[in-house]
Amino acid sequence: MTGERRCESWINSYIDYTEIVPSPRLLRKWAAIALVAAAMERKIWVRTMGSDLYPGLYTVLVGPPGIGKGEAMKSGSTLIRSVPDIHIGASDLTGASLIDNLNEAVRRIVIMGDPPYMEFNSLTIISRELGVLLPAWDPIILNSLTDIYDGQVIDHKRRGRDLRIKILSPQINILAATTPSYLNQVMPPGAWDQGFISRTLLIYSGERIMRDPFEEQRVLNLGALYSDLLSDIKNISTQFGRMSFTLDAAEAIKAWIQGGCQPEPQSARLQHYNSRRFAHLLKLCMISSMSRSNNKVINVDVYSEALNWLIEAEVYMPDIFKSMVAGGDSTAMEDTWQFVWAAYAKEKGPVSEHRIINFLRERIPAHSVMRVLEVMVRSKMFEVVLSEKGMAGYKPSSRGQRMESNILS
Repeated sequence: MTGERRCESWINSYIDYTEIVPSPRLLRKWAAIALVAAAMERKIWVRTMGSDLYPGLYTVLVGPPGIGKGEAMKSGSTLIRSVPDIHIGASDLTGASLIDNLNEAVRRIVIMGDPPYMEFNSLTIISRELGVLLPAWDPIILNSLTDIYDGQVIDHKRRGRDLRIKILSPQINILAATTPSYLNQVMPPGAWDQGFISRTLLIYSGERIMRDPFEEQRVLNLGALYSDLLSDIKNISTQFGRMSFTLDAAEAIKAWIQGGCQPEPQSARLQHYNSRRFAHLLKLCMISSMSRSNNKVINVDVYSEALNWLIEAEVYMPDIFKSMVAGGDSTAMEDTWQFVWAAYAKEKGPVSEHRIINFLRERIPAHSVMRVLEVMVRSKMFEVVLSEKGMAGYKPSSRGQRMESNILS
């Protein structure tokens, strides 16, 4: 299939198509990115450091319950399931069934050469709940997923049965969703240093999106866009070949590497993830290019878009760890009151808002900071006062005043 593309960018068009959905834009964007990767399978690649790199991704959308994680991937799941020859795996797998599903996901692409076709195994897994896919932190499944991500040969012998499965060119694309509390409950200490999670793109948003539940006209206008999305994702799935870099794109990527791949996430838990950022960037470059056209060229615009995607996602990754902290907002509010109480007692004056915001940012996700501060004012933990310079500041209420306020309310 070599017909004309209908969408200027498949990913941006998917974001537009799902604009009516009560789901954060960031999550919808990454659902689209993961879906393009799924359509590409192992049919598109780049050559780097003496080996071929394919665009397979492990993408997990993370956020509080009810944030719209499942909604972000709902339309995309329907689209990718409509693409011929894409193998969709079960969302609840054991270590053995994972290998069985992948073994059945055989793809043979006819090429003009010797041999006359290329064979690989490619599986797409879409799971609205990561807890269904991984109900426990199973080392067998996780080690298999790590090997598959790296493209290693899978040589599996089933115990008690005369069965041996050997997969020479494996690939799995994962699009899943979960909550920070699931990660906190299931992930053992040290899991952030291990293979699977360091290869996974964790896309976090706590933004709650409200939509008009009675909107009808926009829904009626979306039929043509859905048709365009389906046509283009089918088109993408038929493409084959190695991608090339323009000279200026190659120079820009080398400059980024020589500059230390900045900006780099500073969280200690992302140390092992950081070592894989270059591979993530190249995969995103391939996806950005295929989202736009079939020319299989990575130019500076494609590189810039891919890098912006990566950096934007990484800005919010540390918020996952803050959301995993036991005690949540209540603990953060109590710690903040203690901070302001000590500062007020020492300085004999109100504490500026920016100091409190910076204190809260270290303890809770960025999207919750102003909401928590507002709750603290309304609950009489703080009183807004003017400093001698006329600037707004915060004065802590005493514990006695807080108790009295709670009783009266």
